[in-house]
Amino acid sequence: MSSILPEDRRGARPARMAKSERTRGRILDSARLLFNEQGTAAVSTNLIAAEAEISPGNLYYHFADKREIIRALQAQIVARNADRWEPSGDAKENLAKLRENLLAAMAVAWDYRFFERELLALLRADPELRAVYTEAYERRLGEWLGFGAQLLAQGMLREPNPPRTLTDLGIAIWLIGTSWLSFLDVTGDPEDPLQVARVGDLIMVALHPYLTARGRRQFEGRNAKRSESA
Repeated sequence: MSSILPEDRRGARPARMAKSERTRGRILDSARLLFNEQGTAAVSTNLIAAEAEISPGNLYYHFADKREIIRALQAQIVARNADRWEPSGDAKENLAKLRENLLAAMAVAWDYRFFERELLALLRADPELRAVYTEAYERRLGEWLGFGAQLLAQGMLREPNPPRTLTDLGIAIWLIGTSWLSFLDVTGDPEDPLQVARVGDLIMVALHPYLTARGRRQFEGRNAKRSESA
């Protein structure tokens, strides 16, 4: 008997896997949209399944519960923010990357605004999610510090006056970024992209005093050119 499978059977497994990935992606997209609109507590797995146009049983094939869905969405956030902070030997490129990365981070925060809005509650409710978040935070802070050290060496950034450190500046920027949507929940409109985007200005309020004169000229000159071409 030949061990070679018919062509239709050889292609069946990859096709099933591709379909499964598409269904999983549809579940996550539906959950993200519903969480952004209504908050995680108000959204059930049945509602997510209905939004994704699949049966609840099909959803549970991919995710055991809502916590697993939230963990998968957090993994998407980590992936979208990954590999952005490798410093260049060119100071101008680093300042351009700084600006681009701030804008990219704001876009991610908007797309997953439920997560930062409910951050403390979500992490307290799920130790596994908390562990993954902490690991991602420590890795990203390390990337920031490496990037900042390169800017220091290139004369674009200066260290905070002791006993404050570059690490303190990185933590301050992280806190501004992750607290802004919660603050808007109370004082503004976290569904307004223009208000959400203001976090970039607040981060620059914290960062700007530590740019050297040369760094400010490079950074502000590049931003002015971008504004003129927009």
